[in-house]
Amino acid sequence: RKDPDWWAQPNDWAPRMVLDPTTSTLYSKLCNFNEETNQCDFKSTVVLDEDIPCDGTCDARRALWDGITFPCECSIDEPRTVRVDHSPTMAPVWYEYVRQPCVQLAFPEPGFMNSVREIGASGYGNKAMCADSRLPVAGTACCDANMRNPKHICVFKGDRTTYSLTEERCAAFGGSTCPWSRVPINWACGSDTSYGQGSYSEDSSPGLRFLWSSEECSMSVQVGPDGNVAMIHSVGSVDVKERVGIDTGTYFGVFWAGDGSFPTASSGCGPCVVHGSTCICPATAVTSIVFDGSLGLPTIDEVITRLHIGAPDPNSFDSLYNLCTAPLCQNADFDIYFSVAVTDDASITNAFDEQTVFEINGSYLINSGSSVDVGGGFSFRNPPMYNSPIDPTQRDALYETDAIIQHFVDHPNTAPFISTKLIQHLVTSNPSPRYVKVVADAFSSGSYTSGGQTFGKGNYGDMEACIAAILLDSEARSSTLDDDAIHGRAREPLLKIMHMFRSMNLSTESDTKREIDMIFLTSRGIGQESFNAPSVFSFFLSEYQPVGPALNKGVVAPETQLFDAPKLISFMNGIFSLPEFGLNDCQWWQGFGHDRARYWIPDYPDGGSFDCNAAENEQPGVPLRLRWKPPSWGGDTNINGAPTSQIIDEMDLLLTGGRLHTSNKAILETVYNDA
Repeated sequence: RKDPDWWAQPNDWAPRMVLDPTTSTLYSKLCNFNEETNQCDFKSTVVLDEDIPCDGTCDARRALWDGITFPCECSIDEPRTVRVDHSPTMAPVWYEYVRQPCVQLAFPEPGFMNSVREIGASGYGNKAMCADSRLPVAGTACCDANMRNPKHICVFKGDRTTYSLTEERCAAFGGSTCPWSRVPINWACGSDTSYGQGSYSEDSSPGLRFLWSSEECSMSVQVGPDGNVAMIHSVGSVDVKERVGIDTGTYFGVFWAGDGSFPTASSGCGPCVVHGSTCICPATAVTSIVFDGSLGLPTIDEVITRLHIGAPDPNSFDSLYNLCTAPLCQNADFDIYFSVAVTDDASITNAFDEQTVFEINGSYLINSGSSVDVGGGFSFRNPPMYNSPIDPTQRDALYETDAIIQHFVDHPNTAPFISTKLIQHLVTSNPSPRYVKVVADAFSSGSYTSGGQTFGKGNYGDMEACIAAILLDSEARSSTLDDDAIHGRAREPLLKIMHMFRSMNLSTESDTKREIDMIFLTSRGIGQESFNAPSVFSFFLSEYQPVGPALNKGVVAPETQLFDAPKLISFMNGIFSLPEFGLNDCQWWQGFGHDRARYWIPDYPDGGSFDCNAAENEQPGVPLRLRWKPPSWGGDTNINGAPTSQIIDEMDLLLTGGRLHTSNKAILETVYNDA
């Protein structure tokens, strides 16, 4: 969800977050005043590298005409946009506040839950949900002293508050929070449907839909037959939003405690209520410390296994956290931050609390565990999430996506998985476990040493170290392994074609650079074509085992999935046509060239085309041909009188890596001598 576009329209009646140029530290940071030009030097992005004081307080009201005065920085929970007035003759500059990634728990602890309700026109909206009262996810609704006449008040348009700030604002407004049933839309504060519309509709674009209510609120879960759960909210007698209603919620997987068992309808649901094939269970969140220091510092495996809630970077707080500098901490595989300074080992035990933060590879985990108790001895881990079910944003969705990707990057299986794939593509389809471990260690540590030389800069995922480990390992360089039938890999058809082009110098007669048009190779039976894989899993399965010795020995040969008889024949036809016809589609569409490429030849004087019948006689000639000359010739002809064996050896080196069998060399020498 984002703010509606019409919010950006200038007006005199909607309150905005305006910074005072004379007293606001935030204004100074954003203005970035340039003494030479005597004006603000605005940057597109400003990062606040320290805590700064807020500026001014004010009372929330319904609109500017209702008495809102500025500055108001100390009277809000979180800004959305701020206005910087910097010149009487120039338009103001606006900045959007982008907070750091932050997670919340799906189920708040008891005492931190209040209800929010939709504000809308008659006939739509006014449904309710439960929300974490500590988070600024809804606007402020206040009733008068008689608990009547609810109104939406704010400091700026789109202003979200915590429940405690809502209570403070209502008290200052002369009223209190209340279990309201309907609040008039306040265009100035942003509790609107869509500009120009009088009521909510499914396609409307509301900027602020929920306001806090004092209606009692509770949460439960609906447990499916597979153990997945859906959040269920209950707000007095008020209808709740469909996404948190019974039978209409969204199910998601959770980690059940102990042996993973959970209440099921087939077993009577235990302490829960049977509802069709599901169980409706009360949900109570319990948060507790994980490591209390009684057993000393945990190991890195224990930290990764038992901590599941992220934390902000402790360095972003000026003095709240202290990096542990005790010898035990310095020798650990992670950094640890306490709320007190710890410089000796004896002080570590008493320093642990629920706010202790562990740092592992740039990720931060808080020393707290939260579980959801549903009764009968059943509980599951309280799922952390980035996006609020009340006030979802694109920003938090992107944060969550980044976190998922980072989780995959840091997963213990990532290094051996990537290492195996790279080895299979560069060296051999069946690397030994030792080989994979060497490369995976280089990937994880970012460093690899061979022959006294170290590769990589020591960062996780360093490809220099990883590739060096692949290519310099004995399993990649030992000639003894050439005699091993399962060592090595098959080359993909497209790579073999490109290898032929490069080795045999596919080029124009004038050395003019030309693009190579190689499309429709799949339809021509080659089985492979650039940027045209049949699925995200590429052209062949990484675990493919061809029938025969490979299958019998339990090894894989992924690329051979493209080596069926029709594809091999099509490939050979294309290879045979190259020396004779060059890169084109002549000879009954058996070449590798594009069927229209012969009409796109700007570097030829005949108007840009050639005829297939003339191509065989090289008049006017196909632009791209194999034009390799053996270096031993010393020119365009064999002016050095190089022996046939030397010429064949040069071709052997280029085309087969020097692996051509002696009997095959003899055949080629005979062919060359008879040509």
